Amino acid sequence: MLKEQFSSAKFPATKFIVAINIIIFVAMVIVSGGQAATTPTVAMLQEWGANFGPLTLNGEWWRLFTSMFLHIGFVHIAFNMAALWNLGESTEGLFGTPRMLNIYLLSGLGGSCCSMLFNPGITSAGASGAIFGIYGALFAYFFANRKAMGKEAFLAGTKSATAFLALNIFMGIAFHFDNFCHVGGLITGFIVGSFYLPHPTHQFSKHPIIGTLLAMGTIVGLFQYAKSIPLDFNGMYYTSYARQLIKEDKYNAAMVMLERRLAKAPDDESALRICLYACLKTGQLPHGLEVAERIAKLDPEDQKMADLVGKLRAALSTKTRLHYQSAGSK
Repeated sequence: MLKEQFSSAKFPATKFIVAINIIIFVAMVIVSGGQAATTPTVAMLQEWGANFGPLTLNGEWWRLFTSMFLHIGFVHIAFNMAALWNLGESTEGLFGTPRMLNIYLLSGLGGSCCSMLFNPGITSAGASGAIFGIYGALFAYFFANRKAMGKEAFLAGTKSATAFLALNIFMGIAFHFDNFCHVGGLITGFIVGSFYLPHPTHQFSKHPIIGTLLAMGTIVGLFQYAKSIPLDFNGMYYTSYARQLIKEDKYNAAMVMLERRLAKAPDDESALRICLYACLKTGQLPHGLEVAERIAKLDPEDQKMADLVGKLRAALSTKTRLHYQSAGSK
């Protein structure tokens, strides 16, 4: 019966999702003059809708969705689409077209939300979170049908999937991919897949609508929590947000973000240098001198910073002397 189900299926959802990803990638390549094929810039990815905490968590929530259809170069999309083509057909054949589409979209959103909660300071893009969700749904199917499948088939299926997931997570650690998105998609896919099992003999699979609503409610809740308290495991969110605000000439708001980062990591030289730039742009020389002295202490070999400290001291000394002279003449 299962073979008949697969042989008669045309997998429209899988083909549609793959086609959308490829069309968007080709459009990026054409608009960028070919650069997006190999080395798209961060600015380019953000312009096309990549997930980036300072934007996503501050009004541009739609990036949770659009980011799952963007890719960072040809190798990235080729790897993801090959995995999606194979896994998507299996999942669509087992769960049906509407449910497979829901699994993909909800898993992608779950992965994006998990990224915003734990790793909001980076720019992320790709279908990996959704693809991990498809793996999660297949795990749910294997686990629910382990007795009917038999021990040998069950172990073969789970070992193959586990090896692929472990390889991707290891590559994520080695090459600094967004593993929080991967894990979030995997968990979302497993939960949704447990409610979407094709034969309603299991307790969860009798309530697919409840499963959909539960997943959507959890995603919205996680996103709202991330907006108020991003956990920011790699410590990049406030610094990245400050850079974004400086691009918009919002220097005072940027300094508020930097103060939050420096309260957690007083010796973060990158945050200190951005803070110094904002101080100089807004004419806050006393604060700028304090920050410059901290940087010079952290990096005593930076002669330019040492020179800047001297210039700021001289400027403040002159400013103070002129102030007293002006007050005395009155």
